[in-house]
Parts: sequence; structure tokens; C-alpha cells
Amino acid sequence: MPWEIDYALLTFTQLKKSKYHLPDDASITIDSVLNLSSYTIDWNKSKLPKEYFIEKYNQISNLLIDYTHNQKIYDGEELYGHLDLQKECISPEIDYYISVCPDMYFSEYALAYLIESAKQIPNKYFVITPQISKVGDSDWDEITNLKYVNIPYSDYLKVDTFDVINDGKNSNDGVSLYPTQKSKWAGWFDLYNKAFYEELCPLLDEWKGYGPWDLYSLIITNNVKQHGVDFQQYLLEGETIWMYPSGPLLGENVDGFSKYYKDFIHLNKHKDNQRQIFESKLPEYLNKAFTRLTDKGILKK
Repeated sequence: MPWEIDYALLTFTQLKKSKYHLPDDASITIDSVLNLSSYTIDWNKSKLPKEYFIEKYNQISNLLIDYTHNQKIYDGEELYGHLDLQKECISPEIDYYISVCPDMYFSEYALAYLIESAKQIPNKYFVITPQISKVGDSDWDEITNLKYVNIPYSDYLKVDTFDVINDGKNSNDGVSLYPTQKSKWAGWFDLYNKAFYEELCPLLDEWKGYGPWDLYSLIITNNVKQHGVDFQQYLLEGETIWMYPSGPLLGENVDGFSKYYKDFIHLNKHKDNQRQIFESKLPEYLNKAFTRLTDKGILKK
């Protein structure tokens, strides 16, 4: 979104640094979209013009010159979101998919570790997730770095991302893969193999805009694994990601690197809440998923 443009700069900067650590056989395509949808934003009432964000997006995209970068600006009137982009990225030429939230920190080594780790995994369907700092409920403890596991749940947003960065740079711990006991991820900086992304938990054609695909895929994988489907999530121990808008960047009257844009952008107020709509239809989506997996012989009950 336009108010995330400075986070995009941080992400593109880390991807630029990542290039120097990648294996020689890695061929990476990056799909990014600047979402200027007039469904979401009334540009006629906004104090910042869309051209400002277009110019900045085009300029920071120069950081991705070392990659194949599919750079897109959505300037239509329809609802557009991550579900649309996720579907647009699917290609027969892709072996692995990685979702990246623009406001998440990841080290310049994380991408290389994800790629090299994927080569070692024998499971037909798998996900690799870096460690995280503490989050607000126990479900996240499965992928939390032990250094932060004792932080009170109520204090998780007080963690300074730059402390996490410093901890990682000064750690003597190696990097290793650990099979998790249950599925847990959020699409922050996770790697999915092709069979998982396109066959086990594909996005539905009917989906538009936004919705918790992560919740949908978590329910599917926790279920099918109990029925013998060869799925496994792995934790990339030794690499910790965390959200920039936390600690001093999420204090009183602070909203990370977004508020100073949001104050000058007029958001349209729609009655429909995308997450609520998605979750209200989640039983229907899951029923379709399990029926499809059974019909294809992937799931045997």
C-alpha cells in the first residue's frame, strides 16, 4: 500500500544485500505491486498525489536490478490485495515461492539459507519458516526464538527490532533446520515448495483482495498430516525475522513509517470487512479443499 512505501525501501535494500550471498544456481523472480486502487483510496480527497508514490516506487525498484523484477502498479477501481498478487505469481517455471511482508526485517543471509535449506528437504510438501520474536499468544511459541520466549505475551510489541538485528549479528549460534510439531506461519518471510503452494494449499480462483490464506493453509496441513500426507514445516533456527513497527516505532502517536503518509491519504470506508468475509466462508473453503484433495488421491480417509 502507498503508506508502506518506506517499508518497501527497507525490504528492497535487504534484497539488494541478499544478492551477494546467494548460491550461483539461484534464479529469482520478484513480483511487487504498488497498490493505488481507488476502491481503497479516494485520491481526489488525498493531500498526497498518487504520482508521488509512483515516482518513489520506480526509484527504489532500481535496488532490484540484480533480479528479474516484475514491477507493477495497480491503478484500477477494483479491490486488489495480496490474494490477487499471490495468484498472479504462479508459474510453471517456479520451484519455490516466498511471501514477504514489506514491514518485516530479515537478514541479508536469510534468503540464501532458505534456498539452500530447501534443497535438503525430502518431504513432498513443505514450508520453511525463520524464527520470530515473541508474539501475543502461545500458538506462536512453536516458531519463537528461545532468546525471546520468556517475554510476557502482553509485552511482545515492546521488542525493538534493532535489538533483534543486533542479537542476530552478534550470535555465535549456527543455522539449522528443525521440524515443527504443528503448523504455524503468517506469510512474513516463508518459503513454500511448489507442490505445497500449487497442489496442497492452492489459492482459490474466487478469492479477491485480502484474507487469511495462512489460517486456511494451517488448518489444511494440521489436518492432512494426521492422515499420512507427507507434509512437514521446518523452522530455520538461527535466522530471526521481526516487524519494524514495534518498540520505539510503535509507541504513543507513532505508527512505524506509515502514519505520516496515512495522515495525508483519504481512505474510503467500506462496510465489508475482508477478513470477516473470508473467515465467515472458511468452512466452505475448507470443505472444497478437502474434497479436492480426496478426489485427487492426495488425502485418503
